[in-house]
Amino acid sequence: MEYVTVLRILYVGRKDDIVVHLQTLFEQQNSAIQGNGATGYLPIEFKAVSNQKAALHFVRTYLPLVILVELDDKADSRVRLCEMLRYRLRTAAIVAVGVCPPAGGFAFDGYITLPLVLPQILETVRKVHSAHVHEQIQQGPLHLNMAARTVTTPKGKYTMTPKQCALLEMLMLNHGKTVSRRDIMQTIWETSYLEDTRTLDVHVRWLRERIEPDPSSPVYLQTVRGVGYRLLIG
Repeated sequence: MEYVTVLRILYVGRKDDIVVHLQTLFEQQNSAIQGNGATGYLPIEFKAVSNQKAALHFVRTYLPLVILVELDDKADSRVRLCEMLRYRLRTAAIVAVGVCPPAGGFAFDGYITLPLVLPQILETVRKVHSAHVHEQIQQGPLHLNMAARTVTTPKGKYTMTPKQCALLEMLMLNHGKTVSRRDIMQTIWETSYLEDTRTLDVHVRWLRERIEPDPSSPVYLQTVRGVGYRLLIG
């Protein structure tokens, strides 16, 4: 079951012409998807930052699935940044962008050569994304392992049912965003029937008991009255 509806891509680099080119190419791809109704291709949401500090701050809430890192002429270019990005967001694929292949120092998940060509970009992005998505997610003190269906929190490590794992995954992938009860029921329980959502309430209560400092006064897993839920961990 697929919960990701948009392929979030973050570009880290100082060259404005590359950013503009990528933005144009991805907009063309999105228009093509909408125009011919192609299935199997996710629309792309593209963001760009120009420095290390902004990148490390941005990934906390944006949760990109693919990070494109611009390299310069130094052999160890961006190594430290990439190490920190991988530590903070283990599920993201990190791809080098440059004129020459990276010389070593960091195990990139892929490489895109300059000048940019749309087919190469899309092929690389899809390949690395498929290899990384739905494995592990780290958000603040929460570490979700989808393969093992375990979540590690400040209170301990817990094994989850498939539905508990799927719900937490959906909330973490949409960190900072409100997820409607309707979308949750349709995605996790595959039903549009909303007259009785007590099973959802039970799952939310279970998650709060594991992740909240005080489950009776939740601060991380918030109820958005009349809409749904939002996971927000500073």
